[in-house]
Amino acid sequence: MTIRRKMATVLATCVAAFAGPALADDLLLSKADATDLITSDIGKPYWQMEAQCAGVFGAAYAWHMDRHAQKEANVAKDAGIAMLNQSVARLEFDRGLDQPAALNLAAEEVEVGRATTKIGLERQGAGPQSYYNIMRSACFDISDAERKHNGNRR
Repeated sequence: MTIRRKMATVLATCVAAFAGPALADDLLLSKADATDLITSDIGKPYWQMEAQCAGVFGAAYAWHMDRHAQKEANVAKDAGIAMLNQSVARLEFDRGLDQPAALNLAAEEVEVGRATTKIGLERQGAGPQSYYNIMRSACFDISDAERKHNGNRR
């Protein structure tokens, strides 16, 4: 194994350890807070899901803008900003990160949400049974569940 490959492996391991599914202080989605739509997310950190949701709405914003649907684009943009703000606040509280560090960590998950949703929108659009609409609803459920714990930050 070359030095470059070893360094890449070590770096990837460090990143995975830092950004991994959850650290001890991360607030996780509990079974009690999960709706039927988000039961598969039980045990995941709120900050991670919220950041991915910001990406979901970011992809929707771009998709609607490409179709000159300004009203729908603005709704998606506002939802995406709100989800990113929730994610960053959660990271600041749970991990004690400053805002730039929280934004950097969340940005990786935003891209995950954006990439998967972009594909879904290209294939299915934004209709009632589309991937995007299901993800949109799941994101609102995640946001509602996390709000129950807002007393646990700032």
